[in-house]
Amino acid sequence: MSTGLLPTLLCLLLLCLCGTLAAAAPAAAAAEAAADAVRVRRDAGGVEVETTRLRVRFDLKTGLWEAHWPQPVGESATVRGASCAARLTDGTELRAADYPRHESGAGDVRPIRDALGAGTEVVVRHTSVGASGDRPTLLQRFRFYADLPYVLVRLEVVGGGAKSVATSDVSPLVVDAAATPGAGLRLPGATSRPRTLFVPYDNDEWVRFNSDYASDSYEVTAVYDNASRRGFVVGAVTHDLWKTGLAMGGHAPGRLGSLRAYGGATGRWTHDSRPHGAVSGARVASEEILVGWFADWRDGLEAYGAANGRLRPPLAWSEPGGVPFGWNSWAAHKEKVSFDHYVAASAFLKQTLSPQGFGDAGGNVYVNFDSYWDNLSDEKIAEAVRRVRAAGQKPGIYWTPFVCWGGDLDRPVEGTDGRWRYRDILLRDSAGEPLPKLDGGMPIDPTHPGSLARIDAILGRFVAQGFDFVKLDFLTHGSLEGAHFDPAVPTGTAAYHVGMKRVVAALSPEKAGRRVFISLSIAPLFPAGYGHARRISCDAAGGVGATEYLLNSLTYGWWAQGGLYHFNDPDHTVLYQEGGQPHPVTEVEGRSRLNASVISGTMLLISDDLTDAPARERAARLLANREVFALARAGRPFRPVEGDTGSAAADTFVRRDGDAASRVFYVALFNHDREKPRTAALDLARLGLDPADYEVRDLWSGRVTRASGTLPVDLPPTASTILRLTPR
Repeated sequence: MSTGLLPTLLCLLLLCLCGTLAAAAPAAAAAEAAADAVRVRRDAGGVEVETTRLRVRFDLKTGLWEAHWPQPVGESATVRGASCAARLTDGTELRAADYPRHESGAGDVRPIRDALGAGTEVVVRHTSVGASGDRPTLLQRFRFYADLPYVLVRLEVVGGGAKSVATSDVSPLVVDAAATPGAGLRLPGATSRPRTLFVPYDNDEWVRFNSDYASDSYEVTAVYDNASRRGFVVGAVTHDLWKTGLAMGGHAPGRLGSLRAYGGATGRWTHDSRPHGAVSGARVASEEILVGWFADWRDGLEAYGAANGRLRPPLAWSEPGGVPFGWNSWAAHKEKVSFDHYVAASAFLKQTLSPQGFGDAGGNVYVNFDSYWDNLSDEKIAEAVRRVRAAGQKPGIYWTPFVCWGGDLDRPVEGTDGRWRYRDILLRDSAGEPLPKLDGGMPIDPTHPGSLARIDAILGRFVAQGFDFVKLDFLTHGSLEGAHFDPAVPTGTAAYHVGMKRVVAALSPEKAGRRVFISLSIAPLFPAGYGHARRISCDAAGGVGATEYLLNSLTYGWWAQGGLYHFNDPDHTVLYQEGGQPHPVTEVEGRSRLNASVISGTMLLISDDLTDAPARERAARLLANREVFALARAGRPFRPVEGDTGSAAADTFVRRDGDAASRVFYVALFNHDREKPRTAALDLARLGLDPADYEVRDLWSGRVTRASGTLPVDLPPTASTILRLTPR
């Protein structure tokens, strides 16, 4: 290099460095300002942290902490007597309150910046050194953000020196009035027992959400007073290793006496036959738990979903058409699906429904094979895909990546050139025996190299065949606890990550050369990020019973859309008759099932036998309402008005059109009763509307009325409708 060039290059380097520093300065200043808004004070007894939304005090004499959320009027909402605990695999119980030393020094406070914004981390250590012997340190990490109404807490169990620790039960949040008098969650102004929400681990076996004072939940719960809507939301916002459980009790007027958030949850609704896997190392960390108070529990669950989405964004869907519309074969034909059924559905969509406006924003529709597509030969599959593509449509298909069906375990695993047999890739217990069947299928180990090669082979074949949509079913099998082939994978959640990362990679635009929509059917709610959509319920075909069941999942799970998944999936929508059923549902019930799908968020895949003339005629009538489909295309779920329905569904749901400043409002009304009409006068303020005189337009009948103060409801049995309210 010429020495004459050195001064010039140095000048250019300095200019670039100055530009970088100048660009970084505003971000650094913002971080410092946000950290300054989180005030940390110390006194002889402990440490106090205050933001604009809450105040937390750590008592360094007892090792307990408490949180206060000041209210505009009256006492604060509080969490008192909070602690942490763990149980080692050798049976040793570790409880922070039993430790003699609780410390948090000046070096344990530091500014942070993460996906939730800038804030402050505070560390509290619980240590024991003395005659009783050394115990692992319990280290709590708290994250505060200036303008967020929640705190995040994580527990780390730290071995001393070179010592390792092992645990399958780690509890970053323990509140127990039985052990600590005065402990509990206090809801100010409430005179009734707070409701506690059961959120299912997955959506198998027709499980239901339940708000009737639940004693347990998975990953998240809400503790709230339905009358005022005020309440707490507590739940995991990371989902890396642990199945997080919530155990609750001590329901009393305005108070919950105990709540424990813990890693290591297994039971009836995780479908595990083995205990939760143990995690070991010099330092074992729990998931991070959000503890927040909200003026409306519905806002709280939406904030919880958003926090999850910011820390781990949902799998992005950038297809210009947006919300998927189309047809799915399962409810219509089940195991009898054929080539003729498939191409007939394609033709009806093309000739009748698409001209009526049925389709996504770009006019696209999907025509999807479900299970038993292997009734068709490879040649018939190729011809079916060719015809659908020639019609300007998108073909879809179905698979179960973590299940072995059938009894022949000696057949070779696809993609392994005969190296592995199906018996080799099964998930096993600690004695080496395959896990028992779940839903009739044997669980496959997602960490086995044969399983991973199988994922590559099958999904690669789907891509090569031209499919644009893949529905993945029975995914819970891949999250079960067991002894995994990869010894570095200690838990079912960690194994699920391994398998699903491989699925997403195999169907990625980089690998496929195009966008492939990934729809998760029976699957854990968490970890999210591996599907563009997830079913909000188990199978829900047609009729008022299916509609009510589906809407139970919407009542308490609407918030998953946006934060966890790009779309909620309300399952295949049966308008006329489910395959194998002796009679069709009434048209009133069919329309209610359609309305339930429309307000769910939503994907809109119908599933009727479109070779049947009466089914075609009903579909043509019900699927001609462009105004209703505009709501579906918006891809925004309605949310419930009430949260006191227990394991049943709400009957009224609302959605504001556009941003918060918009004054256009939609109300979806359902009558779940088969015999009795629904007649009521709904309080507009309770619906969330400002006092005004509204024009009310029924999107199905076109009838226009007025409402002021209350909204009249008059629905025959099994009926429903969607109303558009606009201020006059």
